[in-house]
Amino acid sequence: MFGSPLDFYQAYYTDAPRSAAYGNFCTRLFGRNFVQHGFADMAQVDLLLKTLNLSPADHVLEIGCGSGGISAYIAEVTGAHVTGIDFAQAAIAQAHLMRSDRLAFDVGDIAALPYANGDFTCIVSIDTLYFTDLETTIGKLKALLAPGGQMGLLYSCGADPGTPIAVFPREILPPDCTPPAVALQAYSLAYTALDVTAQDYAHAREKRRSLEEMHAAFEAEGMLWLLENRLGEACGVAAAFEAGAHARYLYHVRLPAETPFAA
Repeated sequence: MFGSPLDFYQAYYTDAPRSAAYGNFCTRLFGRNFVQHGFADMAQVDLLLKTLNLSPADHVLEIGCGSGGISAYIAEVTGAHVTGIDFAQAAIAQAHLMRSDRLAFDVGDIAALPYANGDFTCIVSIDTLYFTDLETTIGKLKALLAPGGQMGLLYSCGADPGTPIAVFPREILPPDCTPPAVALQAYSLAYTALDVTAQDYAHAREKRRSLEEMHAAFEAEGMLWLLENRLGEACGVAAAFEAGAHARYLYHVRLPAETPFAA
């Protein structure tokens, strides 16, 4: 149906914000309607913020910010200044509807971030590191951090349509073996990994139940493609978990205060 991830997200951020059914689904499943796409409900977002312990002095970059709802929530809860960036123009058009002197939004690619070294004290990624060369990207993210800066990365690793369950390499599932962990190790970045795999499975099961119950509402709007996409995602994650081929972690990275910000 879609020729590229960008095509998908352009369509998603065009249709999802105007779907009342999708808004109700987000509120029911995630706890807030931020037009979310992924598996980070508000419990995971709040766990991320508790781990980062941000303050109004922080300058945060959220990569893959979508339509900006989580960026705005971070700014609201912590007082930090938050810059969100996403490659989907339709998403950033939605984000620009929010007005705050603690928020800024840009259209851009994770692989070519338009910021200077040391611009940020914190970088947040919530399910956005799947479409990039991780080692190269982690190096660039490290460079953007000021000394003592930190990253919070929520990442799922598991079987998907590209690597089905039967051939998925389960040896990459432990927290120190996933693609982001390997990339962090390549730059000698110290990190902790919080395992949220069980929460991910529960989320997938509830996502499936919610969507099945809301089928008629999506159909009435002519938005079944949104339901079918989310339902396929939920069923895929649940099946992978049950086959021992799925894991999810919150990686917390902090640079030493004396580390220069060059990669």
